[in-house]
Amino acid sequence: MAACATTPRDGGRPAETVYRNIDVLRGRPAREVDVSMKAWSRALGVGCEHCHVKGQWHLGDKPPYATARSMFRMVEDLNAGGLAGTGGVACWTCHAGRTKPSRLPQPALTVERGRWPAALAQASDRVKLAMSVYDVTLGVGCEHCHTLGDWHSDAKPAFRMVSRMTALFDVFPKYMPSEARTQCWMCHKGSTAPKRAP
Repeated sequence: MAACATTPRDGGRPAETVYRNIDVLRGRPAREVDVSMKAWSRALGVGCEHCHVKGQWHLGDKPPYATARSMFRMVEDLNAGGLAGTGGVACWTCHAGRTKPSRLPQPALTVERGRWPAALAQASDRVKLAMSVYDVTLGVGCEHCHTLGDWHSDAKPAFRMVSRMTALFDVFPKYMPSEARTQCWMCHKGSTAPKRAP
């Protein structure tokens, strides 16, 4: 892919007829290459040379080059599959200007676990942890997903959304390095609606 290059005059031609080594942007207009590269650079807070060899933009020698392709495919798969109809995600959603997405803040989780309702004291530690993670991740309380007093009710859309979102964890390993660990926090960062752009 050609990064940090100016968009060619005939930016409507397919990208692969204008640039060398086009893969994930194959079939798209050439003008989208530069737009995509700028968006990815902004999302990761890096310059072109993070993924590319300066002056030989088409080379895929650097590991981040292959990772970028894989992450692009993952975003496309998520948005067309499990996230269809939700507004989807973008590279910015998880990365927010960093090469590595932020992680769930442990102090916030500790505070939230201390707020566990006394009426549900008999719940397992696994359930307490999961519910506390959801609360901190989305910036909500129990009543966001649950009907108070009828904790198993699926009347609220947010309750039903949980199984849809947890199914995404089966998709991530197909695209991410084996050592990568994903969390709900990486997309949500304390908000019910993940951001797609700054």
